[in-house]
Amino acid sequence: MQEWLKAIIAVLGSVAAAGIAAAARSFSARRKRLKQRQDAVEEGLRGLLHDRIHERYYECEAKGFADVRDLENMEQLYEPYHALGGNGTGTDLYDRLRELPTIPPAENCRPADPAER
Repeated sequence: MQEWLKAIIAVLGSVAAAGIAAAARSFSARRKRLKQRQDAVEEGLRGLLHDRIHERYYECEAKGFADVRDLENMEQLYEPYHALGGNGTGTDLYDRLRELPTIPPAENCRPADPAER
């Protein structure tokens, strides 16, 4: 093969290798940025779910019971919270809410005394 053809092939090979390496670095950097962004979104969502779990629990604790709607709502909040790696206080409050009575305390539900009317 002629020398000039060998030189062209060598240059083209070097250019192709450099292009592939640059594309790989660019892809890797983009992937890293997307991963950081995804992690931030998940952390933020987990934080919002944690906040809502706290809020729901303390609302129910204040009223002294958690009705079926409260329990279903808490479950809808807790499942993705847990799937995103949330544990600790969120799990503790979820478990504590599930232990609350499901009907209002008797003192709030007693029938009105006919003499008081």
